[in-house]
Amino acid sequence: MFNENLPRKKLGLFSIFMVLFCLITGILAYSFNIYPGGYSIKENSEENELKIALLKYEVNPLLTMWLVIIFSVSTLLINLAQQLHRKEKHAFYITSILLIILLPLVFYVYFGKLDRIEDLIRNLLI
Repeated sequence: MFNENLPRKKLGLFSIFMVLFCLITGILAYSFNIYPGGYSIKENSEENELKIALLKYEVNPLLTMWLVIIFSVSTLLINLAQQLHRKEKHAFYITSILLIILLPLVFYVYFGKLDRIEDLIRNLLI
């Protein structure tokens, strides 16, 4: 995955790239609802306010979940690169295994939440 003899300069550039990626992703997600399931709710006077409140209650945590996923994965990748650079192989392997186990679980929960919102939208439109 990473070269063990990774120069300090490249490690710094990787960290800067990951931070910029997080910032750009966060700004796009927050400002323009650009993230998986980035729903925007437009209210009109014909809709039931209870339905709108229920949808907002389900949709609003998606942005927070997405930002936490992006920031956590980026932090773990920076941490992995630094552990490998400092030749902390045991910490590197443990963190890699945790990342491999946790990523599918996190995405399973996130996309399960998206499915629930889709079902809710279908049921509210009936």
